Amino acid sequence: MESIVYIGMDVHKATYSLCALDKATGALLAETQCASEPKLVEKFITGLAEELDPDTKFVTGYEAGILGYSLYRSLKNLGIDCIILAPTTMFSSAKNKMVKNDSMDARMIAKNLAANTYCAVYVPDEADNEVKEFIRLRKMMKMTSLE
Repeated sequence: MESIVYIGMDVHKATYSLCALDKATGALLAETQCASEPKLVEKFITGLAEELDPDTKFVTGYEAGILGYSLYRSLKNLGIDCIILAPTTMFSSAKNKMVKNDSMDARMIAKNLAANTYCAVYVPDEADNEVKEFIRLRKMMKMTSLE
């Protein structure tokens, strides 16, 4: 049977806090903090994979925020499943709301991923971005022609 490990990431411009949670057992497998480089997330996952069943699937997730879609796209390019969570839809304990730190936030994100208590943010693909750019240019041309 395929097991799933969810990796909650509390991301900032300079650092990422990572927390790995085994969905089947609810056990915290590992926690770490690293520089904000997607390759280091890959290294964290590789280290975990060496200790676990070869069929283990890894799913990462982080709250929508300052990084936008850049981390999502970088992780996808590395072959890592990633979900961007809408912060207002995630379950959070009263304790988490009163005492906030990066490792607790990463743990909370991992738990939300495992329990599926969140809504994922839609990530536009290349076609969506092209349409958005076309509309922006069209609007700009209309404004220019009115002047």
